[in-house]
Amino acid sequence: MTEPTQQNGQESAKDDPLAVDASPTKEFFVDTITRDIALDRALADLVDNCIDGAKRLRDATEAIGEDMAGGQRYNDLHARLTVTPEEFIVADNCGGIALDVARKYAFKFGRAAGFTETPNSVGQFGVGMKRALFKMGRRFEVKTADTQHSYRIDVDVQKWLTERSWDFRIEDLEDNTAGKIGVGTTIRCWDLYPGVSELFKQDYFRRNLVTRIRTAQQHFMRNGFAIYINDEAIIPNEWQLQTGSGIDPLHQRFEDKLGDGPPLRTRIFAGVGSSNQAQAGWYVFCNGRCIVEADQSSATGWGDIAGGGGIGIPRYHNQFSRFRGYAFLDCSKSEKLPWNTTKTGLDYEDPAYRMLIGRLVTATRPVIDFLNELDRETDLEEGDRELSTSLRGSTSTPIADLPERPAFSYSAPIRRGPALKSISYKKPESEVGQLAAKLEVRAAKDVGVRSFEYAYQRLVVEDDL
Repeated sequence: MTEPTQQNGQESAKDDPLAVDASPTKEFFVDTITRDIALDRALADLVDNCIDGAKRLRDATEAIGEDMAGGQRYNDLHARLTVTPEEFIVADNCGGIALDVARKYAFKFGRAAGFTETPNSVGQFGVGMKRALFKMGRRFEVKTADTQHSYRIDVDVQKWLTERSWDFRIEDLEDNTAGKIGVGTTIRCWDLYPGVSELFKQDYFRRNLVTRIRTAQQHFMRNGFAIYINDEAIIPNEWQLQTGSGIDPLHQRFEDKLGDGPPLRTRIFAGVGSSNQAQAGWYVFCNGRCIVEADQSSATGWGDIAGGGGIGIPRYHNQFSRFRGYAFLDCSKSEKLPWNTTKTGLDYEDPAYRMLIGRLVTATRPVIDFLNELDRETDLEEGDRELSTSLRGSTSTPIADLPERPAFSYSAPIRRGPALKSISYKKPESEVGQLAAKLEVRAAKDVGVRSFEYAYQRLVVEDDL
């Protein structure tokens, strides 16, 4: 058995003959935190750190979702990403990393005791930055400046893995109270792993990264925060629901106490939008960060026949392609939010999730009823399709402009005739012409209608007499 060494500042087995060394190796730890997350998601985590810096500068102490309409809270703040086969860079102007925070907290693997969390933060678990950097390449550098200091941290990953200490070193520390260097942080990673370099060459990867960041950070971009990839600005999505002509979306608000500390605030919107399979479903945001997008699974209640206090909804089906639901959960203590550690899904065991899922099912049911009615209208004549007419007369309205309403509602369809069924068949043109002459009509459609009426009169009506 090899003699254990001291790691992480803990007493080693060498100092205590009865101790058994169970400390992790660096290689194992790095491999573990980088293995189970896709590269585009890891890079999106780096933008989370920029967003938290923006929040610190703008003192975001209230529920961030109150600014859904879009505003100027983060105007003039930005994150710029450069993605090439040779290097990755993310640079922001969001306040920098304070020297004491860097020394004690920012580069630890996980959140350390004593760390003062940014209110409504999205960088909760303390692994995102390190995970992304270790996943990309063999060298990385962090340059940062706040109103007090500027400095850099340069890490040769392969060398660091062989060292006993887990520490990084601060270099080029300078006073910045005179403001010679603009506040912000630049992270650069190079000597990329071959697979990463190859991905960075691909247009599809950059497109996926744009989509990933647009979805995750759309709230903050709508409030003025600018994000660029290779000097091209990412344009945020619009959140809209159809209103008017008898169609009224749901808009509910909740405030819940989950133990001690600040409350969890939830806003839910549900209704209909354009018919789009890829965009239909639930969108769930935690402190403004989109955690699930266009979800059509049991995670947001689909197929939950007994959920929501006995209110069930079916599995997702193509006829529900107009469904749109948005749930915003905000809390100044981010550990109360029901997200998983990679911010790619919901934590099903979390009390906040168990409370949310019933609300989502209840919100979904009336919209499903409407869409089922809309689907049944396809068997009616055009003039009898009342819901279709209402939908065409409705307008797309930003959810920020929607008044509070306890449930989605719509006007019940008015039936003016029986359900209709189409009949379609083909016959030789000459025979159709001969029959048209006998029936004294010209159009092939009229031949079909008159021949049906003739057969129905002879075989049904007269037969019943």
